[in-house]
Amino acid sequence: MGRYHQFYPEARDLPSLPVQEVDGTISVREGQRLLESGLLGGLLLQKNDQYFIILHSDISSMGEETLGACAWRIALFIPEHCTVEELFKQWVKDPTAIPVINNRTDKSVAILDPLLVANKIFSEFTNLRGFLETVLCQVNESICGIDKGHRVVIWNPKAEQLYNVKAENILNERIEDYFSNLRVSSCMHERKEVKGHYHQPCDGAHVLINSAPVLVADNVVGGISVEKDITELVQLNQELNKASSQVKLLEQEIRKISGQDCAFRKLIGRSEAIQNLTIFAKKISFTDATVLLRGESGTGKELLARAIHQNSPRHLNPFIVVNCGAIPGNLFESELFGYESGAFTGADRKGKPGMFELANGGTLFLDEVGEMPIDMQAKLLRVLQESTYYRVGGSQPVQVNVRVLAATHRNLEDMINRRQFREDLYYRLNVVSLEIPPLRDRKEDIPELVHLFMQEFCHKYDKTIKKIEPAVMTSFLDYTWPGNVRELKNAVERLVVLTDGDIIDEASLPENLRRNTYISLVTSTVSQGKLMNVAIEAEKQLILKTLQQVKGNRSEAARVLGIPRSTLYYKLRQLGIPAKV
Repeated sequence: MGRYHQFYPEARDLPSLPVQEVDGTISVREGQRLLESGLLGGLLLQKNDQYFIILHSDISSMGEETLGACAWRIALFIPEHCTVEELFKQWVKDPTAIPVINNRTDKSVAILDPLLVANKIFSEFTNLRGFLETVLCQVNESICGIDKGHRVVIWNPKAEQLYNVKAENILNERIEDYFSNLRVSSCMHERKEVKGHYHQPCDGAHVLINSAPVLVADNVVGGISVEKDITELVQLNQELNKASSQVKLLEQEIRKISGQDCAFRKLIGRSEAIQNLTIFAKKISFTDATVLLRGESGTGKELLARAIHQNSPRHLNPFIVVNCGAIPGNLFESELFGYESGAFTGADRKGKPGMFELANGGTLFLDEVGEMPIDMQAKLLRVLQESTYYRVGGSQPVQVNVRVLAATHRNLEDMINRRQFREDLYYRLNVVSLEIPPLRDRKEDIPELVHLFMQEFCHKYDKTIKKIEPAVMTSFLDYTWPGNVRELKNAVERLVVLTDGDIIDEASLPENLRRNTYISLVTSTVSQGKLMNVAIEAEKQLILKTLQQVKGNRSEAARVLGIPRSTLYYKLRQLGIPAKV
């Protein structure tokens, strides 16, 4: 029995024959009578502190001797729950021995007949092979398996289709005779697993590969790779560029006719995570439920919030965005709720409506809500509960009908424990929670995003890009994208702007991508060389020193270091730098 299958039984499930323990002094004739009854497979006899099994063939031609003179087959005692693997490990030490099954009370109850056991094991092997053949034929991924000698032992129909190589031609041949730069062989020799790695095994084929060594009792006996074909996504043809402007015009006409923007179509991605997110977001868009959008910076929280609004019954009314991280604390209340004439020095004589009033009938999007001052959180909670508030300096309540969407990249639960965020407000905002996955967790979406951004910027800058070199796509897929989709879009724009010809090659890549993602190397378990350790430590010390200079202000530290704030947060987590320095 294996970890994920039920093949190969325990010893008690193997074909067996009853056994009876007898005294060595009884006669051969009596032993023949017992065995000829057909009820027993053998007799168990103790002789000189050693147990033996006597079969019918052992005494069929004997005379009047006692059974003790016929005992020569050693009994191999095994518990009934013994696995087949454990049984054969013991049996191989003395192939002439006869296995005897002991029950839970340690009583000998049966013997195993070698021929019947062999038939049972062969039957299990045949069933297992049948299941394996069916799995290989039914999966949508290419599967290749090699032995220790690099000879191909598994090649399924999807592999035949992807590489145009028949199984009858490649099986039992060295895989290097057909392909180079192989992940499956390197994983086998290095005893490591690879998951979701972009690979180009041959010209014209692009795959995401899962590969691992095949281990039996901690010994490597081969390697196996499972490859998902993404060639169609990588090799998007030139017609997409020609049709892009026409599609945009058509979308604009549809918006004018329907009054609604098909905003969910802007959530690009065929990954399961994005598809499920879109389905759930569409479902809640028709309600007035408060939604909390969670995800790292650059994942598209505002885009999703706008899509929910534009797909809701409120789509004809305003969608107002409030960046809670960009409003000074002393201006927060006046920005959200507005103020009356003369409310404070410098106030407009006519007064000013707040964001809630501007969003009346529509949707208010509170971006980075985790940055909201604690004293404002109580006032926000009151508005959410009662839909009324007072302007600064005002005495008349203002009634509003506003749907609130909020977003954050911070861990609000930890902030609650540190008394930086109100627990009651958290539960009021977290009626429905949507988690937007980071780009590194949905790499299968990267090729489609790259080509769509390329079309957009080719149209914007009046350029024609016919091809992206596979090495460029490899770098995109291997990079961890701490800035997520926003960083990817900026990278594509840079490539389009700086490329002179009609092909984007590796020379156009920024330094961080050409180096195959420095952040990936920092977090990689295989990057353990002394030089890399020095580089990691140097980066860590630089960040720590900068944080000390700016007294822990992370926004200022990011500016001094010349990196986005999201990248700084990502490095702090990966390098294990504490929240307070």
